[in-house]
Amino acid sequence: MSPDGQARGQARRRPGRPPKTQAGDTKSELVEAALRLFAQKGYTGTSIRAIAREVGLSESVLYAHFASKQDIFDAAVAKLGPQGLVTGRETLGHDLADRDPAGYLRALVAHVLDAWDSPSGRLFISLMVRDGLVHRAAIGDTIAQSMDETGTLFQQWIDAGLIPDDLGRPADLAWALFGPIGQSRLLWLHADATPEERQDARDRALRHTELFIRAVFREPRTPPAG
Repeated sequence: MSPDGQARGQARRRPGRPPKTQAGDTKSELVEAALRLFAQKGYTGTSIRAIAREVGLSESVLYAHFASKQDIFDAAVAKLGPQGLVTGRETLGHDLADRDPAGYLRALVAHVLDAWDSPSGRLFISLMVRDGLVHRAAIGDTIAQSMDETGTLFQQWIDAGLIPDDLGRPADLAWALFGPIGQSRLLWLHADATPEERQDARDRALRHTELFIRAVFREPRTPPAG
């Protein structure tokens, strides 16, 4: 097909139905644009039309990806909020949790810190705090769900005899690990944080992870000689 024919074919494509290969990128761009506008004008002060214009799209194209502004915000929460702990697990090797639990936790924490320390991650937490969104009941429910799902890891290690079974509920162990790390995010991984503050947040989170590992996991047993 000639270039003119390709151009006509693209022009005839129905608005609001981008190719599947572009859909994921467009959704990410819309979420990023919404976060920028939310930070500038607040959640209530940002319109669907403004978000679409920020990315250079029509409202009909936006509605092909998200049903509402709340839907966009929910996508940001799923990507950058507490649920990211669960999402992060999917990117790690499944065998690592069995082979090297401590190494798995280090990798998971590093993954979470990378997401939280990204420009969009820091913008997100500043928005949540400034607009009081962090106090929404839905956020608390998401945190509890994330701790329950992450707690399945600790139950697995308890069952394997790697963690004493009297330390606490698996979800409580997940909270003991990620609670202080989440506090570091609130204090030092926000939109206006300096490079020094961001590095301090990472250092504190990693030191806490090592402390948690030493406190929770049993020492490997040395096979008897002979």
